[in-house]
Amino acid sequence: MYRNSQGRTVTIIIGLAIAVVVIVVIAWPRIREISPLQNLLPGTTVVDFHTHFSLDPNVPQIIFDGQRIRDIEPPIIENGRVYLRASFLRSEIDPFVFWDAGVSTLFVSTLYEMLEFMPGSNFVLINSAPTPIDHTIIARGGDIFMPAELVQMLYPLMIEHREAYNMVIITSRFEQQTRATVSANTATVRYWPDNRAPGAARLSGGESLVVFPENTEAGFVRVRTEDGLLGYILLSEIGDISSEIPGERRLQPTLLNDFIDNNTHAPQIWTGGAVNLVWEVIYNVDANREVMNTPLHPSLTVVSPTWFRISPDGTYLTNVASRQYVDRAHEQGVYVWPLVFCVWYDRSAELLRNRNNRRNAIDQLLGFIDTYNLDGINIDFEHLVAADGPYKIQFLRELAIPMRERGVVLSAAVKVPIPATAFFQRDLIGKTVDFVMVMAYDEHWATSPVAGPNASLPWVRRGVNNMLLEVPADRLILGLPFYNRIWRESVSTGEVSQYRAMGTNSTRAFFNERGVTWIWDAEIGSYFGEVAAFEYGETVIYRVWLEDARSIQEKMHIFSDNNLAGVASWQRSLAIDEFWDVISPYF
Repeated sequence: MYRNSQGRTVTIIIGLAIAVVVIVVIAWPRIREISPLQNLLPGTTVVDFHTHFSLDPNVPQIIFDGQRIRDIEPPIIENGRVYLRASFLRSEIDPFVFWDAGVSTLFVSTLYEMLEFMPGSNFVLINSAPTPIDHTIIARGGDIFMPAELVQMLYPLMIEHREAYNMVIITSRFEQQTRATVSANTATVRYWPDNRAPGAARLSGGESLVVFPENTEAGFVRVRTEDGLLGYILLSEIGDISSEIPGERRLQPTLLNDFIDNNTHAPQIWTGGAVNLVWEVIYNVDANREVMNTPLHPSLTVVSPTWFRISPDGTYLTNVASRQYVDRAHEQGVYVWPLVFCVWYDRSAELLRNRNNRRNAIDQLLGFIDTYNLDGINIDFEHLVAADGPYKIQFLRELAIPMRERGVVLSAAVKVPIPATAFFQRDLIGKTVDFVMVMAYDEHWATSPVAGPNASLPWVRRGVNNMLLEVPADRLILGLPFYNRIWRESVSTGEVSQYRAMGTNSTRAFFNERGVTWIWDAEIGSYFGEVAAFEYGETVIYRVWLEDARSIQEKMHIFSDNNLAGVASWQRSLAIDEFWDVISPYF
């Protein structure tokens, strides 16, 4: 009885197994169609890529050189063509890509070319000259997209779409790539390097993989399948490992003479050695004659008069320049890089955000260079907000190209880096201009509610170190203060305010007349002075951290220790002989 029951059970099991096999064989093509991950293959648990990461399979994913780019708006696939968002191009490929909504133009720039693309246009302007293109950029839902074919003509990239998992695979053309094939009959690509990890895919022998040998762990190596899946495979399951430069396998037409590389700095135009610059404050044309009567110090290499300002309506630059001033400076062996200066937010924003205003200002500057025989231009737009940052970069990119063609130096002054001003993107400024001046002063600004030094050593040192993370030393110029802020505190209320900003000699006289005892503060790097006075019925205290020869010498050590490109001092009318005595030995 037992034996007969067992036999019937075996027969039933065998019959069911045969039925399952028949069903699988018949349905297998449909199963593969529904599940490209081959979920029913034996030997592992395969979890669908989109399920594993909770992704919508209808939304394309980007794999860029072995990394899935997350937290971005996706590309679009239209009629089988890949379109990448301008925001993605800017964040991942080229930080100088710039969409100017005011003129519906996408700007792409190199050190020598400015390209302008307009949605739907079959032409691109290259330095204002029209060039036909076969693939146009498009606007969709308020965003701008560039077709992959056009991206590949501009940048050393290969872009492919894999339908199986809706993957857009971007590969750097000229970076070495390691490839291998599956040597086992079947192998599992897992989501992390562990035999217990779920599989992303089951591969057959001979299938090709991209291998990332730098990511090897516990006998696994990180790989990318031909369909774009990323994961780990056992080293023992791959073979035929080789290296190649993927771009060498394909010819690729370019829109320019070469692919765009915006990670490098422009060749230096300046050949004058270390820069010793002083700014010269000039508010009107007549003032030029007055300051010319005072010879420039022999150690100076550059003078920067404050000749150009943004007009009140932000549409053009005002001008108080003098050709005689330039000629006199040249006679003394000093180059002239006038300053384009603005501390008014509304004026700067109006000029930078309007393409016509930018062009007007650039055309003016190019005309000034020719008219006054200028050797350079120095840009200082302060008090901008985050939304203005890309516009300032674009203005500098637009200005740099014609100035580079003329062999004229372009420099920009920036504030000391702090988190609130990260939007200035000093690294991009450094890759655009010849020199960046870090204004290492105004540690305590005129409206500061507390008294403090103008440029303490720790603050200057930290500012330089942070700048060097973004700008190379041979392009960084240290700003020096030739002025002091005198602070006034009411004893009765405790209120602190700036009493006055003064030159060193005037500051000394103010405190010496009141019987000050100067105390050297080695940590701050300056002499501290404090005096009390009874004025207008109340007791007040005056304080200052003095900028003198010794404090400037301490800052010159920072310049020297970091092999910076030079120093720039604000300003010449406040200079005293002891400052030049300290600075001149370095030049």
